[in-house]
Amino acid sequence: MRTAIAIGVGLVLLGPAYGQTQQSDDDVLAAAESAFRQGVENKPRLLVARKHFSVAVDAYRELHRRGYRSAALYRNLGNAGVLADRWPEAIWAFHVGLRLDPNDSVMQEHLAFARGKVLYPLAGQGRPEADAWPAWLRRPPLLGVFCMLVAVYVLACVAVTASFLWRTTALLVLTGLTGLTLGALSIAWWHVSSLAEIDRQTPLVVLIENADFYRGNGASYPRHPILAQLPRGLEVRQLHRRGSWLQVRLTTGETGWVHRDQALVVLP
Repeated sequence: MRTAIAIGVGLVLLGPAYGQTQQSDDDVLAAAESAFRQGVENKPRLLVARKHFSVAVDAYRELHRRGYRSAALYRNLGNAGVLADRWPEAIWAFHVGLRLDPNDSVMQEHLAFARGKVLYPLAGQGRPEADAWPAWLRRPPLLGVFCMLVAVYVLACVAVTASFLWRTTALLVLTGLTGLTLGALSIAWWHVSSLAEIDRQTPLVVLIENADFYRGNGASYPRHPILAQLPRGLEVRQLHRRGSWLQVRLTTGETGWVHRDQALVVLP
């Protein structure tokens, strides 16, 4: 059974190159779930379990490559990545999943756990920035904030007009409440739209392996004088792309170039 799973996933990934019929998405998903279950069953045998979890990671990533998008897919991919000791891919998967469901508390906790495995430089360069959004407050989607903002704006206009015409205490209170709500929603809209613009202009990038950090887009350039190599799992922002090289910026401001094959981009 174990051999069949490995062969099945291999055919998914390599089959088209050899002219074989590509498996359906359902077959790939079934192979991923089966491999994950066998990893759990073999948990006492660490190396065997990791091999099964790694097979699950490859199958889940194949579904991503095919265009399948689901918060559950990336949650499973991330969990398999952590258990397969492929936690840089897990960090990437949790970030993508949280783009789809920003209020998934399980992915938030597992992302924090996977981040704890990153060997950051001793001086702390590149550590993730603290999240400014309150942990107790749900993160509304951008469209949801916009719709609420429009609805409250219309209500505020009606309340202001009515209070101007009739000047009752209840209408004045309603006007004040709608004004406060409108202000809070405006701040939320600004915050959410600003984050969306940052993700569009400078996509998040996760390094999947230790990456040499060059001053230019090629190995012929000198490496960064302070950070010659970046650790796997580090999260950076993409500034530019030139050929197969990415110019990235760390959270602490250092900029340089890494090879595209050493990174996974979290698309907005």
